[in-house]
Parts: sequence; C-alpha cells; structure tokens
Amino acid sequence: MSVSSARIGLPAPPGRPTTPSSREALPDVSLVLILFGAVLVSLALFNKVPRYAASRIRLVSARLTEQGRALCTAVGGSALIVAFFLTLSGL
Repeated sequence: MSVSSARIGLPAPPGRPTTPSSREALPDVSLVLILFGAVLVSLALFNKVPRYAASRIRLVSARLTEQGRALCTAVGGSALIVAFFLTLSGL
C-alpha cells in the first residue's frame, strides 16, 4: 500500500501487500538522532546532569574527563550530522 493511498483510505492496488511499510511503523529516526545528539553535546558543553532530590531538580557536575567530553562531543555531533542528512534525503 502506498503512503498516499493509505492516508486517504483507498484500497491497496492488486498485487501489493496491505501491511504497513517499515516507514509507517518506525518512529522518526531523524528526530531520535537529534534528541540523542543534543543531549550528548549539551552534556559535553556544560558538564552538568540533572539530579532529582527531595522533589526538586538540581544540576550537579557530570565529572567528565577531557577525553569523556571529547567523546560526547564527537558522538553527539556525528548523530546530529547523520540526522541532518537523513532529513535532507527524506528518510
């Protein structure tokens, strides 16, 4: 079933499966990668994490080493770049 015919409720053309495609069943990968990358990059930049104590939220030090901050920046930045190109390609 094509995406356009599924949205407007038309039956699937003969010979095509009526199961939803993998694109319809999976969450938006680009959005997940953006969230993942943003969390890692902000962790590396600010070196703080939230801690929940006594019904309030405090920011405490993440205690990252220089190598840990570099790793978070590299992985988070790479995730953001991949999300950008996935969005451009329409996936």
